[in-house]
Amino acid sequence: MGEWVNQSDEPSSRTLPLNSFSTPKQEMTERRIKTIRLLVVIWMLAIGAKLIYLQVFQHGKMSERAERQQQFKIDLTPDRGVIYDRNHNALARSITVESLYAAPADLKNPEEVARQLAEILDLDREQLIKRFQSDKTAVAVKRKLSEQEAARVRELNLPGLHFAKEMKRVYSNDPIAAHVVGFVDFDEKGQSGIERSYEKEISGQAGRLIVRVDAKRNPYDHAIEESKPGADIHLTINSRIQRHVEKTLAHAVRQSGARAGTIVMIRPATGEILALANYPSFDPNNVSVSTDEQRRNRAVENVFEPGSIFKIVTYAAALEEGEIRRNSPIDCGGGVIHLPGRVIHDRPYGSITAAQALIKSSNSAAILIARKLGKERLAAYIEAFGFARRTGIELPSESRGLLRPVSEWSQISIGAIPIGYEISVNAIQATAAFAAIANGGVWVQPHLISRITRGSGEEIEVIDERKPETRRVVSQQTADTFKEMLEGVVLQGTGKLAQLGGYRAAGKTGTAEKLNPATGRYSKILHMASFVGFAPVENPEIVCIVSIDEPKGARMGGDVAAPIFSKVVPEALQILGVPTEGNPEAGLAAGSFRRYEILPEIIADANPPDEGNRAEEMHQTDAANDQPLTASNHGEGVAVPDLAGRSLREAVALLANRKLKIKAAGDGIVSSQSPPPGTLVAPDTVCIVRLSKRIKTRAGPESQFISPPRKAAAGMK
Repeated sequence: MGEWVNQSDEPSSRTLPLNSFSTPKQEMTERRIKTIRLLVVIWMLAIGAKLIYLQVFQHGKMSERAERQQQFKIDLTPDRGVIYDRNHNALARSITVESLYAAPADLKNPEEVARQLAEILDLDREQLIKRFQSDKTAVAVKRKLSEQEAARVRELNLPGLHFAKEMKRVYSNDPIAAHVVGFVDFDEKGQSGIERSYEKEISGQAGRLIVRVDAKRNPYDHAIEESKPGADIHLTINSRIQRHVEKTLAHAVRQSGARAGTIVMIRPATGEILALANYPSFDPNNVSVSTDEQRRNRAVENVFEPGSIFKIVTYAAALEEGEIRRNSPIDCGGGVIHLPGRVIHDRPYGSITAAQALIKSSNSAAILIARKLGKERLAAYIEAFGFARRTGIELPSESRGLLRPVSEWSQISIGAIPIGYEISVNAIQATAAFAAIANGGVWVQPHLISRITRGSGEEIEVIDERKPETRRVVSQQTADTFKEMLEGVVLQGTGKLAQLGGYRAAGKTGTAEKLNPATGRYSKILHMASFVGFAPVENPEIVCIVSIDEPKGARMGGDVAAPIFSKVVPEALQILGVPTEGNPEAGLAAGSFRRYEILPEIIADANPPDEGNRAEEMHQTDAANDQPLTASNHGEGVAVPDLAGRSLREAVALLANRKLKIKAAGDGIVSSQSPPPGTLVAPDTVCIVRLSKRIKTRAGPESQFISPPRKAAAGMK
């Protein structure tokens, strides 16, 4: 009987492993394990991604956060650059001072510490207690202590108090040029002047006080990151000239009872500002006691209607365009000019030359000249001379002035603008315009900064050096002719009190009625009195404007501003080393007599061969009380001329024509003479004259723009 035998190599399908069957419970367990494994992998990936995000993308932020938890930082003021004058005298510099900080956690008795510090540092005790109860790592007690305060705090030897070095801005002991230099706030940020306009260059990089703390926020160490100093600013200002100008201006404003005053001096060939002074002024070392009016830089921020000093544009433009020559006759029509809806009344001049019209400051002549030019050409020269646009002076808040476009001029504008109304200018613009004439017709951009440097000793690096803009306004010939005409204003005209002792001067007076803010009309008692001039005439080294706002009593530019010019300019020229000229006024001491020989060059200067008898021309009568000044022999002798009101140079020339000699004492213009006018004397007789600066000018007060009261024209102010 046989058995069934499986002869195949394959295992029998009936043979199964013992675990080939699983229960539902086992399957659930396996699924849980897989889920857990997946969750672990996802968790690890998320952690890894977070770590990568924090380490790579958030590294900087996390580092700063950790640093903040371990350190407490206090910014320290930087070492600002020095501001120098042109001769390297420091006008502003930073010094090292100490500031006091406290770590509240280290103070054993905060109330007692507050009491002692409040007494020494003149602080509020209750406020200090509140600070000391703070949970901050460190709090400020008082910054920038004086040496005495710091010494007294050190004597207390209290734990928890720390000193840090800071910088403090200080200005010269006798502060000058405050409106130029400016001042900084408590955090050493520039607030005005050069300090503000060059804040970026001068400020430097701030340092830091770093206090390290432990996990409980208790300080255990500190360090200081030193600041980096700023760049040094080198100004064109001359400290000696600036100081003299400021003192003279302050005295003049107080003496005249004026509201304020401004003086600006420019070197015409370079545009360098040698002095810029305003009164009232302020002390930048103690700004808190000053007012907005005292801190205001009137020379660049304030504008004013210039009056007759603006005739420089009218005359120079007409000379350049060939509309007039210095001897061109102008019929002033008896001083009455008719404009549409207006009548302008002037002094009753008849037919006079252009040079005489400028000397007498005739408004009628200026208007007639402007009519020849036309408003388009006049406006073009106004712009060329730098008016109605900013000069670019390195000071904040410069005003561009006011001048309406030609298309908006009214029918009376051609009568107002040529004599300095319906236009507003600042003092820098006016000075730069006259400097263009003094500089042979080339306008040079006025500037206060010569260069900016970094470093000291042999490591000085020049960061920037000023290269001012220049442009030709009128030709050299026009400028030379106009310089002679402006000298005539000083010798024979409204600017006689601007004559200088040892130098020839030229210039123009200006007196403008001001608008009364309350009425909107021109005031008969509020005036702006100005004089702008330059010296020496042949090679001008200084152009100077003197502007006095609302003087009391005397109000004309020739009476108020011109004498100030005569005081500040000679001193400035001497400081610059400019030698006195060979004229009669040079070196004449007040109260002493000096005898003058009749030199050929003086006669030639008074009577140029190509212009005829200039002395006679310039002294032609302007009223019935003036006698003809030609030499005349009367058989038995020579008639002594009337010298009253004339400069010493004029007096010498007039006597020279009559073969007479002169002895003079004093300074200014002739106030008395001996023998009296008209006396017949022998040739070579010595005439004795006394000079004074207090005599009324011979030409009388300059004429004004007078019209019926009216509202201010649109756009004037």
